[in-house]
Formats: sequence, C-alpha cells, structure tokens
Amino acid sequence: MLCWGSFATIAQNPFTPSDVYKMKSIADPQPSPDGKWVAYVLSTPDSAKDKSDADIWMISWDGNESVKLTTSPEGESRPRWSPDGKYLTFLSSRYDTKSSQIWRMDRRGGEAEKLTQLKYSISDYVWSPDSKKILLVIHDQESSDEAEKKKSAKPIVIDRYRFKTDAEGYLERKRDHLYLFDVETKKLDTLTAGDFNESNPVWSPDSKQIVFVSNRTPDPDRNSNTDLWMMEAKKGASIKQLTKWTGADANPAWSPDGKWIAYMKSQLPAFSIYDQAQLAIIPAEGGEPKIINAKLDRNVSSVRWSTDSKLLYAVVEDDRRSYVASLDFAGNITRVTQGDQVVAGLQNAGPHWVAMVSD
Repeated sequence: MLCWGSFATIAQNPFTPSDVYKMKSIADPQPSPDGKWVAYVLSTPDSAKDKSDADIWMISWDGNESVKLTTSPEGESRPRWSPDGKYLTFLSSRYDTKSSQIWRMDRRGGEAEKLTQLKYSISDYVWSPDSKKILLVIHDQESSDEAEKKKSAKPIVIDRYRFKTDAEGYLERKRDHLYLFDVETKKLDTLTAGDFNESNPVWSPDSKQIVFVSNRTPDPDRNSNTDLWMMEAKKGASIKQLTKWTGADANPAWSPDGKWIAYMKSQLPAFSIYDQAQLAIIPAEGGEPKIINAKLDRNVSSVRWSTDSKLLYAVVEDDRRSYVASLDFAGNITRVTQGDQVVAGLQNAGPHWVAMVSD
C-alpha cells in the first residue's frame, strides 16, 4: 500500500549525486578486553580532496558516550586493543610519516606515540595475548628514502605467471612476510622469508606459537591452494604444515583453551567462484580436519570461538540476509540473531559481542 505522506516526502527530497558526500561509513569494530568500549573506524567523504578521511572513534558499551580519538588528515585504520587493556593502537602515516606505522594511545589519556619506526609500511598486525609482542605483516618493498635516492626508475621486470592485480598493480617478486616486534625493546625479528606470501597470522593463547596461511606449492601463481602453517614465535623457528588439502584453507581461529584451530576449508580443489567454503576444526598439534557445518547448505564467515571453547559462532548468509549462529562440535546449529538484516564484522570480548548490522 502506498502512503501519500511518504510519497510526498520522497518527492520533496530527491536523492542527488552530491548526497553521496553526506554518507559516512563505519568499519572494523573492536571491543575492549573488559567489554566496556568499542573502537571503530568512521570514514567521512571529502568532496574537495576526492577521498575519505578515516578516524578512530570509541563508544561505550551502553552507547551513551562517544569519543573521537584521532583527527589527522592522513587517516587511521586497524584499531586494536592490547590484550591487557592498557593501550589502543592503530595504523597511520600521519604527520609526514612516509610509511604506515603502528601508533599507540594510553587508555589513561595523552597523545598517541609512534610505536614502530620502520622504513617499510606495515599492512597488518596482531598483538600477542600477553601484550609483550606484536606480529607484523610487511610487504617486500623499497623504503621511501631508498626510492628517493634513485636518479632514475628501473624498468619493471615481469617473470611471473600472475604479474598484476587490481589496486596493487605490477607484482614483481615482492611478497608479504611475518615479523616479530618486541614492544619493550623495540627489537624486530624476521620470522618468514622466501618466494611466497604469508597472511592471517593468529597467536596461540599462551603466546608461544603462531599459525598462518600460505601457498607454498612450487608455482603458487597457477593454483588457489593455501594451507595452515605453524611455527614458534621466535626467529629461526621451523615451520610445520598443518593442512594438506589441495584447495584453499584460510582464516584460522585458535580456541581459547589452545586445543583446536578453526578455519575455512574449500570444497573444490580448484578455484571456483561458486565454491562454498566449509567450517572445519583441526587439533592444534595437527591431524584430520572435522567439518562442523556439514548440515548447513549456506555460506559462513567471521568465525569466532566461545570463551569456554565449546561453541563456534559465525555469520550465516541466507537469501540476501545474514544472521549470527552458534555451532557445536556435532554440527548442531542454533540461530542467535533474528530480523531482516545483514550482519558483518562479528567480534567478541568476554560475555559481550559486537557486529555491524545493516537493515
């Protein structure tokens, strides 16, 4: 039924192209360890500069108090709480810094300080559970200082099957590798190297080991195979392969009790845009994977563990909508959220859960 009042309102307020610049967006919600606050990124379009200004905000759990934490024009991203709750960190190339570095803010107040002083940009990072170290993901690259010293640019040499991607451009032989940063001593150790990428690093609950995703086949450009790999969090440690599926294994999540690693496992060995990944768990010491959502013919994502390690929570896609569901080890599914909506960015902190919802 059409309401005349609603029709009149729409007619008087038509949507124009310039209205796009009024649309702000939020992303990357991160609850504090005590569950009292949620940090997130708020992006505001700037029509004059033709870009968005991203700032870190913090809102109380009850929604009554909201605080803007950063204001630099360069923008900030990836807010992360230290597990001890003392600091909030983020990535930024603020104040004429030529590379994206980790900045740290004290919960008690004061200006943010630059925690890392590297020549290269950091693309991702993860705090250790004991808050003593940070895993860094860094892409092989020339530093800004090295590039400026060159009188002429060298030609790009292409010797790979997969030589270019959107946004990143020509790939050359530059890869993403893992580094370990000691928060107290500021010492940086190289953990991985070689002609392959590493991504999705996750700490064990005791801060002694890490698991990550990598394609270490002879020619990774020609297949979509990725596996889970494990190593001690120290320089020179040996690397152990956990999964051996010829398809894609990705997005690991370590259980709080340290016994299991959940991850997404493709069903097809070769790449297919129609593949529906399955939720699997594997013992932390290795073994055969167990499919958890075998009874569910729907895509799942944002997999998280319950604090007692007995349940897995995930976002389930269903007919242009999505909802949060819990799954036990037997594959029994319980729907947690209801409504005509889309849920994304599921995160937990103790008894509290946070997600982005669009209706």
